[in-house]
Amino acid sequence: MSAPAPKARDAVATRSAILVAATALFAARGFAATGLQDIATAAGVARATPSYFFGSKEQLWQAVLETQASLVAGIVPRVLAHAGPEATRAALRDALLEHLLQFHQDHPEALRLIQWAELQGHDLLPRLPAHAAAMQGGLKQLQLLQPGLSDAEAAHLTLSLLGAGYAHLSYGRSFGVPLGLDPDHPQFLAERRAHLRHLLLALLP
Repeated sequence: MSAPAPKARDAVATRSAILVAATALFAARGFAATGLQDIATAAGVARATPSYFFGSKEQLWQAVLETQASLVAGIVPRVLAHAGPEATRAALRDALLEHLLQFHQDHPEALRLIQWAELQGHDLLPRLPAHAAAMQGGLKQLQLLQPGLSDAEAAHLTLSLLGAGYAHLSYGRSFGVPLGLDPDHPQFLAERRAHLRHLLLALLP
C-alpha cells in the first residue's frame, strides 16, 4: 500500500519552512556558497524536498527574491497610509524615512540579499515585477515631494537617497568605526535618524 499524500496544510508549512531557511542562508552566504542540502538541513526536510517544491536552486533563489521584493513593494503604500491623504511634505518625508529604516530593521535579510545579488553578478532582481514596482513606487513618491524634477534627475536622486539611507547598514562598521562612530551603540540609530532627517530636508526642502 502506498503512503498517503501529504495534507495540503503540511505542504504549505513545508514550502514555507524551505523558503524561510533559504532566505536566511542565501542572506548569510550568498547564492554560490549555499547548497540545496544546506537548505534542506536547515528546514528539517529531506535532501530532495526543496527540489520537489521549487525545482532547482535557481528557482528557489528566484522565489526568495520575489518574496523580498513583494515586501519592499509594500513600503510606499504603508508610507502613504501612515501619512494620510492630506499629508504635508514634512509628514511624508518623516513617514518615508521611518518606514524605510523600520523595514530594514525588521527585515535585515532583504538588504543582504540585494548585496549578494550585486556581488555575484545576478541580474534577476531588476527583472522581477515586484522589485520594479517597489522602485517605481519610490520614484513616484519622490516626485510628489520634489515636483519639477526630470525623470532622470528623480531617478538619480532616488538612487542617492537609497544609498544614504542604507549606508550605515551596508558599511557602518567598515567606514563608521574609523570615523569614530559605533553602529552598535544604543545612541547611534537615533543620531543616524536625526542626520538623515536633516539630509532629507536639505535635498527635499
